[in-house]
Amino acid sequence: MTTFETPPRSKADVAAADLAAVEALCDRWEKAWNAHDGDAVAAMCAEDLVYDEPALGRTAHGPDSIREFVTRMAHGYPDYSFTRVGLYAEVTRRAVLVAWHFTGTFAKTGARVEFHGDDRLELGEDGLIHVYRCLYDNKFVLSQLGREGHEG
Repeated sequence: MTTFETPPRSKADVAAADLAAVEALCDRWEKAWNAHDGDAVAAMCAEDLVYDEPALGRTAHGPDSIREFVTRMAHGYPDYSFTRVGLYAEVTRRAVLVAWHFTGTFAKTGARVEFHGDDRLELGEDGLIHVYRCLYDNKFVLSQLGREGHEG
């Protein structure tokens, strides 16, 4: 009979190896977004960041792209906030999923918007975010703005 062994994994291969560090990173992520602080959000991201937001049909690269997006969000929804509703650590690679609830008022119309989404964050050994994928239902958001059938 053949015995199969699972090769040992280093701490760097397992995001959940240090749950306190993962939670601290996610706390900083949430606080930076809620402070509308593009510099603080960008500082958590690696130079080779891939920022993907399928709902908007957009993939951008580098920390400047996320800094600019935070600025646009703050202008579009000046009172926006995110509330973390879940945190899930990947056990096979350095990645986490942050579930959140968004609330904000659209500046152009005064329409109140609320929706759920998930941030998928892939972390490097340097502790920075290298891949950020933001997932939510943009059609639902547009319906709250009275803009069904139009892009964000």
